[in-house]
Amino acid sequence: MYSMESVAGAFPVKPGKAQEWRDRGREFRGARRNEYLAFRRRWGLTVNRLYFQHTPQGDLAVFYLEGHDLQRAFQYLRTAQDPFAAWLRQHTMDLFEAFDAQSLKMMKRGTAP
Repeated sequence: MYSMESVAGAFPVKPGKAQEWRDRGREFRGARRNEYLAFRRRWGLTVNRLYFQHTPQGDLAVFYLEGHDLQRAFQYLRTAQDPFAAWLRQHTMDLFEAFDAQSLKMMKRGTAP
């Protein structure tokens, strides 16, 4: 049977980092596009949507992911040492409040952290 996992969430963007977040998005679509697409293929990510939401309380990065094995993809992001994964992990920690790559994991539906 074909199954797909999905996850959505939001991380507060650190104050003063909104333009840097936009610049990294351009890198995904430009200079690092091939690396990004290879990462998606290798780890079975079929959908990746990122949105920027400005609110009076601060800026948010909103994401939605689908894939065949998101837990495996998150494990890879936590531990991989290849240049793209290391760059992505560091860039994510630099931009987002309360993001800890080491504790990133999928939660089963209906469970709390």
